[in-house]
Amino acid sequence: MPTPTHHHSHFTLLDILRIISGLLLLNALLSYWFTASPTWGYRGKFLDPHYLAHRLDPFRTPLNLTLSELAQYDGTNKRRPIYVAVNGMVFDVSASPGVYGPGGPYHGVAGRDAARVFVTGCFRKKDEYTYDLRGLDEEEVRRDLKGWQEFFARHKRYWYVGVVQHEEIVGDVPEPCQHVKFPGMHS
Repeated sequence: MPTPTHHHSHFTLLDILRIISGLLLLNALLSYWFTASPTWGYRGKFLDPHYLAHRLDPFRTPLNLTLSELAQYDGTNKRRPIYVAVNGMVFDVSASPGVYGPGGPYHGVAGRDAARVFVTGCFRKKDEYTYDLRGLDEEEVRRDLKGWQEFFARHKRYWYVGVVQHEEIVGDVPEPCQHVKFPGMHS
């Protein structure tokens, strides 16, 4: 007479991976059904492979660039990211090449620290594209630069990558311009 065998059921790692994969697939399908997007409409930096590589690299440290090194990240070389610096803080804005890349309306701030133009709003005046803040109201400078740094840091598609080292400012104070603030900006 055969003896009864006892089967113990247990989950293997493969079973767990199958369950997780099935749940992720179900989530993506439901998301697509309801929102026409597999990510429930999310389009932020956490879907950008460059951002994920930046965040997940345990050996990556914030960049410490010179002005000439920063200039190499102005969007003219498609193999490099596009960086914008605001008063020493450098941000990756590669997600918007139509805005910051060649031919874009804000290409002038790419690959440089143009803190002054972020305060004055004088985007048509070439000498405003500098980090020289002499001659400007200190409170306005502090408020506006903080606002722009927060804009780039909190933006869903941009992120902080490091700092730029400024050279000592020599020469005359830049000529004043009529501040041209854009809608929604501080007056």
